[in-house]
Amino acid sequence: MPTHLLLTSGADRAAAQTRVRHFFAKNYLVKYDQVTILAERTIDGGAADFGKRLQEGIAANRRVVAELLEELGAGGFEKLPDLLAMRQGYESKILHLISHLLDGFFGVDTVFYNLEEDSHGISDRLVATIPANPGGYWLVEAECVINTGHDPDQLDLIRRLEAAPSR
Repeated sequence: MPTHLLLTSGADRAAAQTRVRHFFAKNYLVKYDQVTILAERTIDGGAADFGKRLQEGIAANRRVVAELLEELGAGGFEKLPDLLAMRQGYESKILHLISHLLDGFFGVDTVFYNLEEDSHGISDRLVATIPANPGGYWLVEAECVINTGHDPDQLDLIRRLEAAPSR
């Protein structure tokens, strides 16, 4: 079950949570059957652990990228010219996920997402803005469920399909 931490603006807790619900409802590529806002984990920019949680979320995204890069390396793709030999399949899906995490495109592998800047990080400008209006910025955590009956780890599914003997 994916859990996402989202940075958003909002006049109050309810407005911030509504904005996050709206984001998930309107996202046309990532559709969840159920989104549960973890109200007790929603904090504003003035909370003592706001900066720490923000940085942990950004670091978690970077860890996902590092793990995916390691997996590509294990498949023999260690340098950019190696990509010329990449065929469509498991490894190209990994590269696709890495690209999304680096370019700010929200996906199921996203841990932290900045709704203000459509990003997996945060700009220096926004970091400087939050302390001036700490009650106007929120970290909202959401647990999401896909009830499709499919394995939620799509990379693992692709990996198993490619490893299966062909008939």
